[in-house]
Amino acid sequence: MVDKDYNYFIDAHNHYNEANINEIENSFKNNKLIAVTCSVDFKSYEELLKLKSKNINNLFFAYGLYPEEVIKKTLSDCYKDLEKIDFTKASAIGEIGLDYKITKNKIKRDEQKKLFEKQLEIAKNYNLPVEIHSRYATKPVLEILKSWTDIEIILHWFTGNENEIEQAFDLGFNITQRFGFPLIKNIKEHLNQILIETDYPVPYNNKQEIEGIIESYNVFCKKYNFTVDKTKKIIYNNFTRIFPKLKIK
Repeated sequence: MVDKDYNYFIDAHNHYNEANINEIENSFKNNKLIAVTCSVDFKSYEELLKLKSKNINNLFFAYGLYPEEVIKKTLSDCYKDLEKIDFTKASAIGEIGLDYKITKNKIKRDEQKKLFEKQLEIAKNYNLPVEIHSRYATKPVLEILKSWTDIEIILHWFTGNENEIEQAFDLGFNITQRFGFPLIKNIKEHLNQILIETDYPVPYNNKQEIEGIIESYNVFCKKYNFTVDKTKKIIYNNFTRIFPKLKIK
């Protein structure tokens, strides 16, 4: 039996369509990286298809429509975009969810919910994990997701309070750590539900770097007093459990 190679930095959520392809290729060539990069609209989906054609080892793709899409276009047009996306080539569905910061309009919020639930149906049909956006909408997102505990849920850059974090864990969901955020007081009880991310190109310390995932690991280790080697093994095991179909090279 071949021993597993845990020596990877795994970025569970980012948007590499906004990065230079050469930069991505060099970063994966020079570092042991694994990453899931997400679309937010049909344009970014098409950009990720170009990146996918480069066949970069250990770079995987999540396709989906961001809640802001119902502000930019009709719900009907959003559904048409979903029909044009080839989810058979996806490793996950995302970035999807609710965003109540961008609108207080009840009709638009209801449309966000419909688009969200439509994509959760797609995730279930294809047996794929989902990458969840929940800005200013933690409570309604958790309420919706209670009915979807049979798929793997990744709560990206989660801003829930202590009780909402515990509720998410109790429901079996996974929470990403982005440069040590959010604070999880009882993290040792939930290490099997943790991933690490960058949300590239969102900067950290005024830097936008593919290799920022290394710093995100370092911040996590310092915050919770873990070694990097231990953290790599934990995150690798969590990632391969959530994404059992992926072939890591």
